[in-house]
Amino acid sequence: MAKVFLTGIDEAVERGLERALAMEKHKIEHRSGAAPIGDFLGADIVFAGGSGKQYLPLLLSLRQERPALPFIVVTRLPATSEWLDALEAGATDYCAPPIELRQINWIMESALQPGPKRYCVMAVQGTRAIAGKRFPAHCVLP
Repeated sequence: MAKVFLTGIDEAVERGLERALAMEKHKIEHRSGAAPIGDFLGADIVFAGGSGKQYLPLLLSLRQERPALPFIVVTRLPATSEWLDALEAGATDYCAPPIELRQINWIMESALQPGPKRYCVMAVQGTRAIAGKRFPAHCVLP
């Protein structure tokens, strides 16, 4: 099972996420978004709150220290432009409630497997662009 760090996520959303992760026996730890970058380096995967892009400084720092660390942005307000901004900044995936067990299982499996990452959220099959933005080169559409 994976060591999952949660930070900056809306309380109600975080409770649902914790339930889904706990059902699969993942180890959950909470971190303050203001915690030093070193506090996040022991994670197998990071889920970070996404509203207003408060996750961005942490994401950029982690990409310098551990470029392959899976980083999932969690937001209450899903929007295609926000999702694409998160992926372009280096996030592994982006999710919003309602968070279901199979969605978390898919994200965890996809994020923790070696090699190119898959993306399922708001993807449009057969295209590499949405709303005038291009998918980052590391995206593999379903």
